[in-house]
Amino acid sequence: MAHGATLPNPAAAARARAMNKHKTRVVLVAASLALLCIALAVYGFDYYTLPIDQRPFSDKYDLLRPSGLIGINLGIFGTVLFCVLFLYALRKAMPFLGRIGTARQWMDFHVIIGVSAPVLIAFHASFKFNNVAGAAFWIMLAVALSGVIGRYLYSQIPRSLNAAELSYQELEAREDELADALAKQSLFDPMYLQKIFAMPSAEHVRNSPVLLILAEMFLLDLARPLKLARLRRKEMGHALVVLSLGGLLRMGTPELEAIIRQIRAKAALSKRILFLDRAQRIFHLWHIIHRPFSYAFVVLALVHIVNAIRMGYF
Repeated sequence: MAHGATLPNPAAAARARAMNKHKTRVVLVAASLALLCIALAVYGFDYYTLPIDQRPFSDKYDLLRPSGLIGINLGIFGTVLFCVLFLYALRKAMPFLGRIGTARQWMDFHVIIGVSAPVLIAFHASFKFNNVAGAAFWIMLAVALSGVIGRYLYSQIPRSLNAAELSYQELEAREDELADALAKQSLFDPMYLQKIFAMPSAEHVRNSPVLLILAEMFLLDLARPLKLARLRRKEMGHALVVLSLGGLLRMGTPELEAIIRQIRAKAALSKRILFLDRAQRIFHLWHIIHRPFSYAFVVLALVHIVNAIRMGYF
């Protein structure tokens, strides 16, 4: 065997296969729920757009009204999905759940289901939000929106493969490695890179309000692809600039794209290090706010279900 040959790492290969399977499952679940919502919107468009007082005269009224065949089942399905969300919290207390997948994988499904459940409940309610059911829906929507924010915050706290949070020392060591690698490249002037990927000061991050910090984190992530496209445009010919949609698509030379990957990783890591302490504090605060909304929805949903049973809708 040649000295330069490298043996594959079985553990790394197994992790890659497991991650690919997880991504496939996530895509299938998300696509299935999205297709269900699209199908409901297409089928019920002429019903849901009718004024409330004209809906009883629609041919689809018996199916799509909240107590109709489709409507009632959508309510049940949406409520079940919302209850499934609590498995994410229960996995810490129930060992057999904790052995299924990683925290990051559970979080992916948690967010998908959390976003889908309010949409299905909206179809169940025929987009009429009043009384106890309406209050339950708005609380569930608040839970879903806060869940999206929580997932974003979770992604801002770097973790190892076993989901343990990485220390500042580990992050800084990785940042130094990327900085050394970028110092050896010859395509871009380091001062130019430092200028276009400039970050707020540490003092500004420490003293800014929570909402401003969230907005700045999001805007930095949103601007990063545009800044990387700007780098591609500097090294591409006019034809490739057009074909790559102004540098947004990866159509540069292998050397350019390798350097772009390093720059992307360095910029993202530098941002995470800068905001890490605030992101951790906000994430813990988010937990305090997110859970009471979830429990409030369960209480209101139970009241709504009991009333529906008493009124003979089941």
